[in-house]
Amino acid sequence: MKWPIKKIGAAVLSAALLASYCITGCSFKKGKEEIVDESGLVLSGKMPDTLPEGLSWYDYKEDSAIFDYLKDKIGGYFVSDITWFNGRMWLFVSETEPDLPVYHIMSFDENNKETSDFVIRNEFGDNISLNRMISGNRLYLTAFDFSRQSDYLYPVDENTGSVSPDDKIDISGVTGADDSFKTFAFSGNDLAVLKISDTSSAELIDISAGASKKKVSLDQLTRDYSIRYPEGIMGAGNNKAVVWGGTSSNMYFGQIRYCLIDFETGNISALDEMEYINVPLRNLTYCDGKLVTVTDGGVYLIDTDSSTCKMTLSFNCSNCNRFLVNNSELKYADDSKLIFSSSRSDVTTLDIRYSVCSFTVTSDYPAAGKEILTVASTEDLDYSISKAIMRFNSESSSSFILFDSRYKANGDIDYSNADSAEASALNTHRSYALVSDRLAMDIMSGKGPDIIISNGANEQLSKSDYFLDLTDYLEKESGIDESSYFMNAINASRFNGGLYQFPIGFSVEGLIASSDCFGGRNGLTFDEYLSMVKTVCNGQDPVYDHQLYYSRTEIAARLFAYSNELFIKDGKADLNNDAFRAILDYCKTLPVKGYFEGKDIDAEFEDLIRAQESMPVQPVRVYGFYEYETFAQNHKGDIAICGYPSSDGRTATIVPDLSVSVSAHSSNTDACKEFLGILLSDEIQSTLGTCIPMNRKCAKDLALNEIESNNEMAERYADRKYASVGEILDPALADRYIEQISKASTSGIVYHSISLIIYEEIPAYFEDQKSFEDVANTINDRAQKVLDERK
Repeated sequence: MKWPIKKIGAAVLSAALLASYCITGCSFKKGKEEIVDESGLVLSGKMPDTLPEGLSWYDYKEDSAIFDYLKDKIGGYFVSDITWFNGRMWLFVSETEPDLPVYHIMSFDENNKETSDFVIRNEFGDNISLNRMISGNRLYLTAFDFSRQSDYLYPVDENTGSVSPDDKIDISGVTGADDSFKTFAFSGNDLAVLKISDTSSAELIDISAGASKKKVSLDQLTRDYSIRYPEGIMGAGNNKAVVWGGTSSNMYFGQIRYCLIDFETGNISALDEMEYINVPLRNLTYCDGKLVTVTDGGVYLIDTDSSTCKMTLSFNCSNCNRFLVNNSELKYADDSKLIFSSSRSDVTTLDIRYSVCSFTVTSDYPAAGKEILTVASTEDLDYSISKAIMRFNSESSSSFILFDSRYKANGDIDYSNADSAEASALNTHRSYALVSDRLAMDIMSGKGPDIIISNGANEQLSKSDYFLDLTDYLEKESGIDESSYFMNAINASRFNGGLYQFPIGFSVEGLIASSDCFGGRNGLTFDEYLSMVKTVCNGQDPVYDHQLYYSRTEIAARLFAYSNELFIKDGKADLNNDAFRAILDYCKTLPVKGYFEGKDIDAEFEDLIRAQESMPVQPVRVYGFYEYETFAQNHKGDIAICGYPSSDGRTATIVPDLSVSVSAHSSNTDACKEFLGILLSDEIQSTLGTCIPMNRKCAKDLALNEIESNNEMAERYADRKYASVGEILDPALADRYIEQISKASTSGIVYHSISLIIYEEIPAYFEDQKSFEDVANTINDRAQKVLDERK
C-alpha cells in the first residue's frame, strides 16, 4: 500500500489532546492511558500478580552447548543446515580445515547429547555436491550431480544418520534434467520443487510413485506481485507451498515477498494480501504443519487450511533476546515449548555464533507486581538493545520493561515502486514523518512509551514538551568524559541546545580517500569538491557514482539536512540563500536517476563493485572498522574521511543510528536513566556490531580484533595459490580510524516533513520550470507552516 501524506496541525493536535484530557479526566503527567499489546497484556501500571487467562510465562534460554561441543570435536566448522526431526536436533556440518570436504550428519537429544555422527569423506565422488537436509515423511539430504545435471534426495537413516551413494531418489528423472536451479520443500508427503530459470515453475512430485502431480507456472509472480524472480520455497500444508523472492535486483530497494501456491487449483496469491494475516511476514518459516512468522511482539502460527493467524508466544511474557529470535528459525513447537536455531556474527570473535534458543512454560513469574516501563523503537531491535533490555529486567527489583511495537517506521511497503531510488527515499521520509506525528500525539495524550529508541531523526520531538533534555544526565550522572566516549557524536546529536536523543551508537557518512586527495582537509566547499572531481577522480563524481540508492533529489535532501542550521534557526525557515542555491546548482548537474537504478545488481555485482573499488575517492557510510579497513586494503596512503561538499566545507556527518530518548511524561525517569546507563556500559557497548560504539575503547578493541583476525587469515593462507586474502595490516590503523571518526562533527538530524516538501518542489528548478527564488520561497512558506504548527 502507499503511504498517505499526513501532517498534524496545531488545531488538530490541540483538539486531540483536549478530547483525551476530557475522556480520561486526568492531567498528562499522571500516567499513561491504558493500552495493550498484541496478546492483550496491559502496557501501563504494574505487571499483574497473575497473568491473564490464556497467557503463560516462558523461561528463555540461549544455549550454545551443541556448537561448543562441535568446536571441541571437529575444530573449524560451518553449519549448512539445522532441523528438528523425530525428537532430535539434526545438523549437517562441514569441516573448514581439510583441503577435501568432510561432512557430518549429526543428531542430538533434548539434553544436547550426541546420539549419532555419520562422517562423509569422498564416498560420493567429485561430481556430487551435498547441499542441505529437508524433512517430510522422513529425513533427506539434497544433492546435485554436476556430471548428469541431476538433483537427488538421499534418505537419512533415523538411527545412525547414515546415507548411501547407492540409495537415492532421482528428482530430475521426474522433472527433467536441465540447467535450471532447483530447491525443494515437502508439501505434506509430496515434494514441492522450485525450478528457477527464465521461465520459473513449481512442481509437486509424488516421490513414492516417482511421478509429477502438478506443475504451476510462476510468471504471475512478476506480473501481479512484483517479485523479480523466485528465490526459495517452503511447505505450507498438503498440496500447498510458499514461494518467496525479492521485489528488486537492488538489495537496498527490494523487499522479500511471500506467495502461496495451491497445487490443487493452480492459484497463486500473496500472503500479505490475505485478510486473516494482519501481522508482518518476516523471516517466514515452516514448522510442524504451520507457517511461522516472528514479529517484534511475538511468534505467530499461520494455518492456510483454516485461514487463521494466531499468536502462540508473546515476547512480553518472557525476558528474552528479541533480536536473536527475530532472526531465528522455529524448529519445534508444542503447548509448552518452542525451539529456535539461531546464528549471528560475534563482533568480539568475528566468528558466526550458532545457538539454540528455547522457550519453556514455567510456573515462575519474576515480573509479577513490578512497575512497567515501555520501550518503543522506530527501527528493528538489534542484538545489543535486546541484551540491554534483558539485563535491566534481570537486575531491576522494581521495574520491568515491556516492548511497545506501535511505532515501527517503514512498516508499509509499496511493492510496485521497488526499483525507484526516489520512491524508496520518499517512503522513508513519509514513514518517519508519520511515526513522529503519532508519537507526538500519543506522548502528549498519555499513551506514549517511556523510552524511544530511534535513528536520531526525531527533530520534531526534540523539545522539552516531549523528551527530557539529557544534558544534566550527561554532565552529572553518566560519568562520561571526552577521553572515554566520542563527544563529537554526542554534540552532533544536540538540537536547539538540548540533548533530547542520546546516541548509543553511530555511523559516519561522507567520502573516503587518501588524505592527499582532499588536500589534507576534512571538509570541502562545492568549488573545492568539483575541482577534486576533475583533477583526482577523472570526472567521476563520488557523491553520485556508485552510490547504491541515492537519486539527485535525495542527495539534495541529504545535503540540506547536513547543513540544516544554515536554513532553519529559532523556528524560522530561510532557504532563499546562497548555501541552498549551491546545493541545488550542484545537484542539478547530476543525472535524474540513481546510479544503480535499473541495473541488475545480482547479475552485474562483481563488475559494479570492482569499478567502485578502483575509484580513488569513494562515498562511504562507516558503521565500524570494516568499511575503513576495506578501503585501506585496496588503497595506499594515509586514509582520511571527509564530509560531503557544502557551502562552508564541513566535516563528515555523524548519523546517530541508535539513540535513546526519555519521555518527558514518564512516571519513572530514574528507571529510564538506569536503562540508558546499561546501554552505555562496557558490556553492551562491546557487543555493538551494526554501528560504532560510543565508548572509544570498545570501538578501538573491535578494530584491533578485526586487524588480528585479518592478519591471522593472511598468514594462514599466504601460500595457497587460489586463496583470496588481504594484506597484513599495521595495528596502528586502528588509531588512525579512531582519529578520523573523531573528526566528524556535522549533525545528521533530518527534517523528514520538510524533506518531503523539498522533494516536491525542487524538480521544478532542476527542469528549468521555475527560478531558484520561486522554488526557495515556496519551500520557505510551506516549511514555515510546518514549523509554526509545532510551536
